[in-house]
Amino acid sequence: MEEYINKYQSFTKSIIYDFNLGSGGLGDCIKYFIYLLNISIKNNTRLYYKKNNIEIENYIKLKYDIMYITNEEIDKKCNIVYPQMYYKIYNNEYIPNNNFLNINDVFYFSEDVIINSQKIFPHYINEYISIHLRLGDEFLELEVEKKPIYKKKDIRDFSEEKITNIIQENNNEYILFCCDNNDFRQKIKEKYINIIITSGDIGHTGYLDVSKKQILDTITEFYLLSNSKKIYGASQSGFSILAANFNNIPYIKLYNESYNYLQLGE
Repeated sequence: MEEYINKYQSFTKSIIYDFNLGSGGLGDCIKYFIYLLNISIKNNTRLYYKKNNIEIENYIKLKYDIMYITNEEIDKKCNIVYPQMYYKIYNNEYIPNNNFLNINDVFYFSEDVIINSQKIFPHYINEYISIHLRLGDEFLELEVEKKPIYKKKDIRDFSEEKITNIIQENNNEYILFCCDNNDFRQKIKEKYINIIITSGDIGHTGYLDVSKKQILDTITEFYLLSNSKKIYGASQSGFSILAANFNNIPYIKLYNESYNYLQLGE
């Protein structure tokens, strides 16, 4: 990465990454940028990150300020790319392998996130493993009129039996259990004494009606996942895959990779 930055201004080609509200969540923001960065490094291209003054930009930041660009600095002839352009060709499994940069080579968490982690997570626990379950947008605790409308329902496949097995097999470990539905994570917490949940208020970072606190708490859970000894992904989600890649920790899948969104009416 240092070599790329040292040559950055000498490149004659450039592209601008434009991630805004509606482009996806935190995982989408990071993974498409990292994907494009690896291509840009290979092709000697300057990759810029367009500042849109959205909340997540306050909590996870680029290590190299030279890569930021504002709307006022953009030339009309610049090639601007959006995450949506890569939805059909990108695979979540694309990043976590030895051919790609670790995310912590590129991004870092703000001090606000680190301080918040000490507020919503027990400060006396230094070592833990994690289980992350994404139930899907259908289970986000939003008012009905604020839920996004898709052609397909977002309901993720998972096995509660597999989650239970992992918890019981690791009964000598603290286990951070993260889930996008508070009722479900409370249910798991009540059943097992070695389960820890944060006191954070979790929301989808890509939605308009999510509060600043929810965005900070969600990014803080991402930070906590990234600092665990390993992560078990209980359902398909870029959030936990990217968290594992951040510090290059083991990621173990508990789900079937043939997952698809359920169709409306099913």
